[in-house]
Amino acid sequence: MKSMPHLALPYRIRADLLQQLAALSHAGIAPLQALPMLKLPGSYQKRMEATLQAVKRGKNLADAGLQSGLWTPLEAGLIGAALAAGDPTTVYRQLASDYQEKARQIASIKSRMTLPVVMGILSLLIPPLPQLVSGALSMGAYLWQAARTILLVSGLVAGGIYAYRRFQVRPADAPVSWLDQVLLVLPVFGKMHKRRNLCDFWQSMAILLAAGLPMFDALPLGLQGASNVLLRRQLARILPLMQKGATLAEAVRSLPEINDGTLAGLLHTGEASGTLPEMLSRYARGENASLQLQQSQIAEWIPRIAYAFVAATIAYGILRSGAFSPHVPGNL
Repeated sequence: MKSMPHLALPYRIRADLLQQLAALSHAGIAPLQALPMLKLPGSYQKRMEATLQAVKRGKNLADAGLQSGLWTPLEAGLIGAALAAGDPTTVYRQLASDYQEKARQIASIKSRMTLPVVMGILSLLIPPLPQLVSGALSMGAYLWQAARTILLVSGLVAGGIYAYRRFQVRPADAPVSWLDQVLLVLPVFGKMHKRRNLCDFWQSMAILLAAGLPMFDALPLGLQGASNVLLRRQLARILPLMQKGATLAEAVRSLPEINDGTLAGLLHTGEASGTLPEMLSRYARGENASLQLQQSQIAEWIPRIAYAFVAATIAYGILRSGAFSPHVPGNL
């Protein structure tokens, strides 16, 4: 019986783990000696132990961590490329920084969602109170009417988080899923998802090329940096074009789905000057900074939107109840 794949580690745990690995790597401590020094909370420690055993059997840290569920395919691809380059410290630090920011944003959203959640619960409990007092509604029916909505919303949120964490650990050869398509067409988030995938791909390519891998070998490996299969297929079209004689800049320019307007120019400059890895790294850093700023702004607006939605729902319920409408006595 095939075992279920692990869910991706929470961002906060990943950030702490990668920070510690960066410090140990900077000190020159090899993974075989570093892993026993690292502890993960709860049942996640089993993944660390499985990774250590795989490293002892001769696997590199990227493959061992991917096999045990410690890394996502994206992380394994980036760490594998960094190990091939000789020093993974920079990649550990970059990933740790990204995950720290995401963990901070999630914590901020949670804290700011407290008031909208309380108001949402009150909006479910208050309107049926007159029916409860008058006896038209039993206590059980009153509680169930509120609880079923809360359970439905909680289930949708939990299901969305579960699906996203499963999405992060799909293998590199995974087929297209409905989530691949939905994530690309979501308002605002779709563009961010696409930019994040392309940024991770080009960051992988910068690491691989800096490690001295030939372009034709680096391109298939770099595809692991893109988690969305639809985008991965678009990026996979680069290699056949280059095999036919196109430069990397020309190949990207002919694929508008992955060319953001400035990328092809940077690639052309990098190829002409022999500084392609540096150009790709510069592009990835700029995209990372821009995406982090955009994510921070969205993290601030989500609670506000939720608060406005709940307030509008409460106002609609009050108006619909007719509490402010004049009533003519029936005996007149």
